[in-house]
Amino acid sequence: MTQYSNLDAPRYRKPRFIDLDAPKPKRRSRRKRLIIWLAILLILGGGLFAFYRTPFVQSILAPISFFARLAQPVKLTEVDGRVNALILGLDSRTDSFQGLTDTILVGSVSVAEGQPALISIPRDFWVTLPCGNNKINVAYNCGGGAYQANTRFDQEKAANFAKTKIEGILGIKIPYWVVVDFEGFKEIINTLEGVKVCVERTFDDYSYPVPGRENAHPLSSRYEHLHFEAGCQVMSGETALKYARSRNGTNGEGSDFARALRQQKVILGVKDKILSLNLLLNPGKLSKLYQDITNAVRTNASFGEIRKALEIAGKLGDLSQVKSLVVDPASGLVYHPANSAPYGGAYVLIPKVGNYSKIQAAVRKLLFGSETGEKSGGKP
Repeated sequence: MTQYSNLDAPRYRKPRFIDLDAPKPKRRSRRKRLIIWLAILLILGGGLFAFYRTPFVQSILAPISFFARLAQPVKLTEVDGRVNALILGLDSRTDSFQGLTDTILVGSVSVAEGQPALISIPRDFWVTLPCGNNKINVAYNCGGGAYQANTRFDQEKAANFAKTKIEGILGIKIPYWVVVDFEGFKEIINTLEGVKVCVERTFDDYSYPVPGRENAHPLSSRYEHLHFEAGCQVMSGETALKYARSRNGTNGEGSDFARALRQQKVILGVKDKILSLNLLLNPGKLSKLYQDITNAVRTNASFGEIRKALEIAGKLGDLSQVKSLVVDPASGLVYHPANSAPYGGAYVLIPKVGNYSKIQAAVRKLLFGSETGEKSGGKP
């Protein structure tokens, strides 16, 4: 059994020595560096929108603003007065950013009111796909050509295809997407020498998969037992990743939404640790952190759009009052069919009324206060 507590210490890497006589790598454009640095803010949802207001980020934005003024003004793509972004978390790490989407979230912010909302879609949601009907977590791979022979995986096509499928389910347009490699976050956390995470309640996961032992025998050797005690603790990258990805936890921690909240806790822990360090005085750590983020994040948002998003972030209200919708059986919107034969015997979730109408009505109510898509007592 693997047990984690506040005594869990992160594992540190040995120092890297740099050969000063070695050829210098080709300099990356300043614009690309800024995009990658800021793209991570889109991942972190409401928690990191608060990041914008800190003196640390303001000091970074000063030079950014200078370069931004050289370009034409940018306006974020709004949908009925809201900015929507799809957040996909990959379950495995590859050089081509290929994998099943372990986490599927849609973040939405009202530009006028500063009200953030979060929609969680379970990965077991059954959908029609050109590569064969399957769970929604396969859509990203399908769209990128993962199942086509002699085809190079295209991560942009993959994200756009997944975005289109999610738009059809929720009934809203989603201009932006962010793909996060949560395995890559392990490296970020180790570079930060661990992060503080407050575990809300004690729980166990008796069937956490051991990487590389998917076909091992006996069956029990394929899994390890995780145990997390309630309370604040410092987690290493490996421990934080297990905490964030556990999906069979006891004590109410076995749902997709509980896992999404745990992932948010880890991400906010990263944010807090970054803010606690004076990275400008530690260029070595700053460079390594940039490298880790580069490896862990992809987004279709441009530099100007990310900068505009930060301006909106500064106007957000109470971030603790994030509205949320979880499209799971508890919501009454989907159910697990008793006969799983048509779905290959897999555990799947399908719409309760046979189509997406109830889900879309719930989304409209969440975002606009009315199932008709109109804000309560106001305009559509």
